Parts: sequence; structure tokens; C-alpha cells
Amino acid sequence: MSERADERKARLNPLEHGADVNTQKRSNEMLRAYGDQDLASGGVAYGRVVLEGETIFLQYWLFYPDNPCVLPPGRHDGDWELVQVRAERGGGDFRPTHLTLAEHGKPVNKSISSAAEIEVFVAVDSHACYFREGANPIIPLSDVCEPAGTPSGKPNIVLLPIEASKADWAHWQGRWGLDRGPGTWLALQLHLKRTPGIFKRLNKVGAGESPPSPGHQGQSWSSPGAFATRGSARTATTTPIQRFAHFLGETTWPNDPPRVEVTPVDPAGGSSVPTYRLEAEAAGRFLRRVSMVAIAFWEERADGSRRALALETVQPGESKTLAIPHEGELLWRAAGYNVLRQRGNPILPKPH
Repeated sequence: MSERADERKARLNPLEHGADVNTQKRSNEMLRAYGDQDLASGGVAYGRVVLEGETIFLQYWLFYPDNPCVLPPGRHDGDWELVQVRAERGGGDFRPTHLTLAEHGKPVNKSISSAAEIEVFVAVDSHACYFREGANPIIPLSDVCEPAGTPSGKPNIVLLPIEASKADWAHWQGRWGLDRGPGTWLALQLHLKRTPGIFKRLNKVGAGESPPSPGHQGQSWSSPGAFATRGSARTATTTPIQRFAHFLGETTWPNDPPRVEVTPVDPAGGSSVPTYRLEAEAAGRFLRRVSMVAIAFWEERADGSRRALALETVQPGESKTLAIPHEGELLWRAAGYNVLRQRGNPILPKPH
């Protein structure tokens, strides 16, 4: 996975206020529960090998405990993503020929000739994988992948079980976290392990539902070859539409960065927990105007490791106080969003 192990690794959390569940607070709880993983490491990828005739498919399933998407249907706990490499036997060895990504469950495919061409970019807001950095259009918005360089660490590959069994979590039928969509709520009231398709349609408002376990994701698991073939066809038909959507998006995205201030303050009640005041000012005009700012915090420890701490949103003109426990140096970065939830360029603190 090509993702720099510096400030670009921080996740942003562009969640709206006023939802039934405080999704922002829950995202921070997720960070506290899982945030001890060093941001400079390659993390874990769950590997699977499938042989179809003279063709071999290498699948890398990626799991994220929290999915803080900009649109309500995309907000959920537990998020599975897939990267797949196709290789053909030749000269007694296997040579990679195609790279397939599951962009929000829909495959896209491209030809490759060597392992050096296997480069994947992860979207900040949705964790979807893409072939290139920058804005990748999805109707009606876009996913933004930060510019990336050479990763500092390779993912640790953990092989998935070959056959399903009661102890095989790759085929688990339960939910990967707490989902709050109305369809999921109804399924829970009926004590259903999974949410039926007709109920999932109700999850277009409020919040979405976490993807099923890899073994229950249909064609991508049962027939990797057909999944890749469908990705080739989809790439040929959707690329012109995506380019046009990108052209339209460039006319409204917030290109003026807002001013963002993170200032240390004395904690209330004599607490020893470091406390900071978060402030932001609006920027831009009309549809380009920034209406929300997302700020991600992480710390850099003395040993060079980095740990995610918190994610917070601030409205322009708002002043918010946030307690952030940390031991190492506190670092942050931000991004502005307009009313269409398009994301502007990242904002870094100015050096003092």
C-alpha cells in the first residue's frame, strides 16, 4: 500500500453534528481502542490465494474498525476493502498481469506487467482503494487520496482460512460493529444476523451498514476471475463518466484554505490532561465556501513511532475546547469542506 508514514497518515473525520449517535465521539473511542498501532507501520493485510487453472489470484483484504464517511450512508463501524492481483504462469513462475480494486464494492481493473506497478492509494474519508492519488470522482461527490510516497513498512500478511468452519471469522455472519441505519435497526429488532437487501435500502439515510465478512461478499470471494473481468468492463464504461464528474467537481470544491488555530489552554478543574482550543474561520464564496473544518490529531513519540489520538470537526466561527491525552509531541492537520461535502487541500500548522 503506498501511503506515507508522516503527517499524511492521519485520518480526518468529516462527520456532521446533530446525528442520533455522536459518531465523532465514537470514532475517537475507536482510536483509543485500536490506536496503539504505529502509524509508520504497514499494518495488517489478510491474504488469500485462489488458483483457477493456470491463473492465480492473490487477494488482500483490509479491515478498518471505523468508517467516518462524509455521507450518512457511508458511516459505519467495521469496513472491509479488497486489493486483488492476478498472475499467470509463465516460464515456471507466475507473472502479475492485472490489478483489481473494489471501489465501494464495485471492481475496477487495470493491466500490469510487474510487481513494481502494484501501487494503491487509500481514500481519506472512505478507505476505498484507487489507482491514483488526488480526487477520484464517485457520483455525486469524490474520494480524495492524499499524495503518497514510498511506505516505510510493508503490511504484515495474515493468511485467511481456506475452508469455512464454525471458528472461521472470515465467514462470520454477524455485524462488524455498531450500525445505526434504520434498516439495520429494524433487522436488529427482528433478531436477524444480517440485514436483508430490502432493509438495506432504508440505510440511505442516517447511517450505513458495515460490509459483510469477506466470505459473504459474493463474487469477489467465490469467483475472483469473474470479479476481475467485470472490473475490466466497468473501467471501460465508467471512466468517461468519472472524468466528467471530476470536471464538474472542480468548479465547486473549496480551493481557499480556511484559517485554523489549535491553542493550548489551562484544563478545567485543575485536570492534568492537556487541553486545546480549536478555532476556524470561513473561506471562499458561494459553493466554494468552507462550512466545516475537520482536524485530525496524532502524537510522535521519542522512539519515532506515531499514534492516532482524536478526530474533531469545527464550524467556522466556532470555538471548541478538547482534552487530548498524549505523551509525545502533538501534531495535527485539517481540511475544509463545503456544503456539498467536497474536501479542500490539507492544512498544516504554520511553523512558529
